[in-house]
Amino acid sequence: MKWKKFKKERISLNYTVMLLPHSQKKPIHFKTPVWTFGLFFLGLLILTGACLFFAGSRVQLKQVQAEKSHLEQEWDKLAAEKQKADEENEELKQARENQEQELKSLEQKTRDTIKELEDLVERENQIRQELGLQQVTQDQDTKSQGPAAEDGADQKEDAESQMEGTADQNEVSGNQGSTDGALQAFAADYSVLLVENTADFQGIQEELAFLQTSLTEKTSQYDSYLHTIEARREAEAAEKARREELRLSIVRNALQYVGNPYVYGGNNPNTGVDCSGFTKYIMANTAGVYLNRTAASQSTQGHAVSAQEARPGDLVFYSNGASVNHVAIYIGEGRIVHASNARVGIITSNMYYRTPVKIVNVLGD
Repeated sequence: MKWKKFKKERISLNYTVMLLPHSQKKPIHFKTPVWTFGLFFLGLLILTGACLFFAGSRVQLKQVQAEKSHLEQEWDKLAAEKQKADEENEELKQARENQEQELKSLEQKTRDTIKELEDLVERENQIRQELGLQQVTQDQDTKSQGPAAEDGADQKEDAESQMEGTADQNEVSGNQGSTDGALQAFAADYSVLLVENTADFQGIQEELAFLQTSLTEKTSQYDSYLHTIEARREAEAAEKARREELRLSIVRNALQYVGNPYVYGGNNPNTGVDCSGFTKYIMANTAGVYLNRTAASQSTQGHAVSAQEARPGDLVFYSNGASVNHVAIYIGEGRIVHASNARVGIITSNMYYRTPVKIVNVLGD
């Protein structure tokens, strides 16, 4: 009974919310139950909390992304450093292997050198030992033959003066015989080595002489080839210069008739000439090339070239749509000289004043 009364009097009480309390206008009164206001306030708190949560989460997400990007950069940097370190380790490993190979090679060379030195020392000791043994034997023989030598000396003192020189020579010969016996072994070995070294030296000299002779022959052939090639190049250059000069002569000879009259069927540019007569006269008198009489028949001579390949002295042909009816001489830089018509005579023009149908090289170069 008390709870119901409390609920009716307290919880269900209505509250008035006044907006604009300081305004001169009449305030607006709202009556709302307390639970509605509680729900609104709770929703506002939840919305504010959610906004703060999402805002904080976004900031943290940006920080995490920045840290991730920084870690990725650090990872890439570490990976590059690791790759560089691996390459350096590989280079060091290769260098170490090369050094080990060089050390092994040096050790082998050292062993070979030591072996050669030991052989030389052993050979020298053998020679010295042989010489020493023979000297010792010779000294012992001299001591054992001492009394006999003294008796021989006494007898030689009693001999005639003519025999004293002979005795002295025999004594010297005996001493020299002991020394020669000691050196016989060394002289024999030395003679063999000297013969072998002399033979090897002569063989090397013969091979060197053969190689020098071959080198001299090859050098002579090479010089001959160079001379032939140079002569051929000079001849080609001279021929090219001659042909270029011939083409320039054709152009100069043709240009001197500019302004002369056009005469249909004429053959002499001094008195009057048509287009094909003009080209026939210039080519015959300048280059010794004889052309047919008409433009159509001249277009069948020589070999065709493109506009990019055209050179001064080539012939440029034009058509009336059905057949070739006009010919001119190309003078370079996209221009021609030709006997145009009776009104203007021999003139120079742009090559494309009409569309060319064919360009022909009649000089054969």
